[in-house]
Amino acid sequence: MPAINLIATLTPQPGQAETLRAALQEIAPPSRAESGCLRYDVVEDGEGEATRFHVMERFADDAAVQAHGESGHYRQFSARFGELLAGPPQVTRARDVDVKSG
Repeated sequence: MPAINLIATLTPQPGQAETLRAALQEIAPPSRAESGCLRYDVVEDGEGEATRFHVMERFADDAAVQAHGESGHYRQFSARFGELLAGPPQVTRARDVDVKSG
């Protein structure tokens, strides 16, 4: 079974970029420690009020994705979405592409 890739884009509410950054820095280590988590990276683009965060996640399978969503650290983080985010996270589920070198 192929791994599951998720790309979540989070747009902070005005004035919440620093708080959201700190929350993402808190959730990353326990997420990376999950047995089915193969990758959990946070990047950002934009500046000031235009800042957005992108979380690139890779899980071994659907069960690992479900376990992440049910984890205590994710539940605590997602409970704060209303105060931190300008809207719901935009999540893309993506498949690997077999790209072979020359």
